[in-house]
Amino acid sequence: MNVLGFLSVKFMSHYHQFDKQLKSLEKQITYHFNNHVFSFLTDHGVFSMDHIDHGSDVLLHALDINDYSHILDVGCGYGVLGCVLKTMYPKANVTMFDVNPRAVALAKKNTEHLKDVFVLESDSVPEGLYDLVVMNPPIRAGKKVIFDLYTQIYQHMTSKGAFYIVISKRHGAPSHQAFLKTMFDEVNKVEKSKGYDVYKAIKY
Repeated sequence: MNVLGFLSVKFMSHYHQFDKQLKSLEKQITYHFNNHVFSFLTDHGVFSMDHIDHGSDVLLHALDINDYSHILDVGCGYGVLGCVLKTMYPKANVTMFDVNPRAVALAKKNTEHLKDVFVLESDSVPEGLYDLVVMNPPIRAGKKVIFDLYTQIYQHMTSKGAFYIVISKRHGAPSHQAFLKTMFDEVNKVEKSKGYDVYKAIKY
């Protein structure tokens, strides 16, 4: 198995824990953000199926208001970040991807009412340049997988583009910040809540 194949398998089995034999049982959950009520279909075999995880909520509240036009949601799951971002930046093109086929199918359903939103099944950053990238890293995939994604993200960002990640301190937030500083020109902690830190990295 080549390296990419190994990373893909590791990413899928350890983070998403997706089993093709796992019975599907879709359910609907809601999420309130900035006077908007979002509805999401979720299912067994996807991250945080019963509620929007606190890390994603903290990340969304940490975002600045800017004129972003090309947005990327890395490891989108069933599409929470991408859907909210499209509402925050209605004129933007939003690309979302995940390695979990069930999550991708859900994200497509959750975004079918939105224009200029593209959902892909992939284990790598899609071609293109993005001025805003968001990521709730798949911690169980391991640093090798995550740091490789960080490198890909940097390579696909525009000048002055912003990259936001949320990560808990117990999962080694400082080491992630240190790695980002080896590439990005500016990396700052912009929010923290209940053990989660949000970092904003800027590429000049």
